[in-house]
Amino acid sequence: MIARRVYGIVRAASLLVATALAVAWAGPAWKALQHDTPFLVGALGIAIVLGVLRAPTAHFERSERPTPESYRVGLLAPLLICVLVQDGWIWAAACNVLAYLVRPSGPRRRALTERVLTASLRVPAWWAASSLLPPLHAAVAGPVTLWTAGAFVGIATGFMLLVDLLWIDPLSALRQSRSLLRIWRRHLADAGSMAVVVAECAWAYVAARIAVHDGGPMGVATLLPLVLLAVVLVRFARVNARLHRLSLSRAAVDAMLGANDPMPQVQSLLESIDPRITRESVEIAAFGRGGADRWSRVVRFGPPFAELEVERLGRRALLELQVTGEDTAFQGDSDEDGSVSAYAARDEDGRLRGALLVFRSPGTQPLVAARDFERAAHELGPLLGQYGAIAATRTAASIDVLTGLPNRRGVTRALQEAMAHVRHGGRYAVLLLDIDHFKSINDLLGHSTGDRCLAEIGRILGDSIRGVDVAGRFGGEEFLVLLRDASRERALQVAERLRAAIESGGLAYADGKPVTMSIGVAYARSSDGPNEVVERADRALYRAKNGGRNRVVESSLLAG
Repeated sequence: MIARRVYGIVRAASLLVATALAVAWAGPAWKALQHDTPFLVGALGIAIVLGVLRAPTAHFERSERPTPESYRVGLLAPLLICVLVQDGWIWAAACNVLAYLVRPSGPRRRALTERVLTASLRVPAWWAASSLLPPLHAAVAGPVTLWTAGAFVGIATGFMLLVDLLWIDPLSALRQSRSLLRIWRRHLADAGSMAVVVAECAWAYVAARIAVHDGGPMGVATLLPLVLLAVVLVRFARVNARLHRLSLSRAAVDAMLGANDPMPQVQSLLESIDPRITRESVEIAAFGRGGADRWSRVVRFGPPFAELEVERLGRRALLELQVTGEDTAFQGDSDEDGSVSAYAARDEDGRLRGALLVFRSPGTQPLVAARDFERAAHELGPLLGQYGAIAATRTAASIDVLTGLPNRRGVTRALQEAMAHVRHGGRYAVLLLDIDHFKSINDLLGHSTGDRCLAEIGRILGDSIRGVDVAGRFGGEEFLVLLRDASRERALQVAERLRAAIESGGLAYADGKPVTMSIGVAYARSSDGPNEVVERADRALYRAKNGGRNRVVESSLLAG
């Protein structure tokens, strides 16, 4: 807090100093403008264009989460140094300030007052640069030699780096309440940015020589390629940002499908749009995953909100998005309830795939504008679309169409996960179920009746187990049930309950007797593979068949 106050005081003092210097040097500045009007007009125009483009090549502008935006104006160094040599520090400062003030609208655009205060920080630095004018002007006015070119580039490079290290960086440390030494270490270790500074100063030497010897218009022509380079770099930055977001989206999809935590990837994706988004109370919900007509939470960021009423408002906002087809929904705005804003996340085909919800407690002020949440939802749409499509495909490949339960592939995957749980100290009981005399149903009553019998048994099994348990069709008339962390007593109780539910389920053979099932029970051991525990359950099932059917038999080998 103290550091930020100091930063505010320094900005205010810089504005006063900048104003005083501008008044004191107004006369020389006016004379320079009359003397070199074409060059200064051209330089100011290029500065404005570079300020609008804001190419992300500013000194030390490196980010692990690349975005098209930049905190500092890039490619200005050749222009500013050339103007410094040609017409003095006051016009170099004017170009620098003007380029900063014309920053276009965007998620990080500051108020005009803020931009004026921050831009004024550049003026004292260029005033200090007036002491460098004699050697710089001598280097470009004399004959071209390796020594003069090296001296110009060395002086200019040293000035630009010292301004960053001794002025801009300490101010950034104050504004962000960060360690100045850490900022310095990062900057001094960034060889790529150092090389950019040297290249910019070499460009400035060429432009300044041409402006001095061949006139202002030729100097401006030498600086015009900066605009083309800025356009290319901005384009590359946007492509890079898009590729970065696609990579994060793919990683997030993989994390969601693998039941891992997708928060790091989704957080990086949102912060690449605006870092402040994850400091809001936001939630990402997915819709229609795997064909289910319901909403479910994917991940949540920001401060928690305990108000139950706000949660209810969130459900209503999601329903409004789904029913009305609108892109935004707003619920609540009272002193007691707070409010919820929902932004639709649609895929490339315009289908609703999810939503970004923003929860605000009563009296909470927004950090991020609504348009930036709309952008975030737009970026999330394809991600949630990919997730929904992949999840639906995987579901279709692992679900038995007749019973609605996992097929052999799906239940085998669940069994492998169960064995991993056992190896980490958990427990699993495995139930292998087989319909008694199922062949007689197909032979005497027809295959359609047999299919209805399988479907009804699948429904009974699915309705009779917990959410953490798994029931699947193992093949033909066999079913496999996996009971997570089940003791021996509970496993036998569940097996007996399933047997009784099927016997009383209303299914009947051709002679009118109820359809029954035999069940074998086995307990997974940490040394088992998936096949071993199923083989023990199969041997127990074989004994149940030989013992008269319609009964539960457990394996003689208990869990160890």
